[in-house]
Amino acid sequence: MDDLDRLILRMQHLDASARVGALDEENATKLSYSEFGTVNEPPRPTLSAATDRNANAIHRAVERRVATVVAGKPQTGQDILADVAHDLAEEVQNEIDGNVQPALAPSTIAARRRRGNPSERTLVDTDDMRKSIKVEAKRGDGGWPDD
Repeated sequence: MDDLDRLILRMQHLDASARVGALDEENATKLSYSEFGTVNEPPRPTLSAATDRNANAIHRAVERRVATVVAGKPQTGQDILADVAHDLAEEVQNEIDGNVQPALAPSTIAARRRRGNPSERTLVDTDDMRKSIKVEAKRGDGGWPDD
């Protein structure tokens, strides 16, 4: 087996997929409401904002990791995408924590205060959505079980 054969073999291990987000139904629904808004709530994008803002960094991180595989370091695409996706998940959580505009309506603030929550920060009433941001990575590019 020559160097080219070894490179081809290493590259075959890069076929992978990853996803970042609220992977449970309840928080995925909340996240979609924040992304796109509802009839009564304005959009407060978090996942798309973090992904758009970090697109170049994500691309560069994947390129750097693939270059190490080409150079001979054994790594799978699943491992590469999982590492990069964890970085993105952290950025999404930071975005949720970032008090996304517009500000809360006075009625929302009043309802929170009645429940004993004095916070006026958006998207973090219970912190469930931020905590729900997860990463899944797998070999191959087939669909996910819940697709």
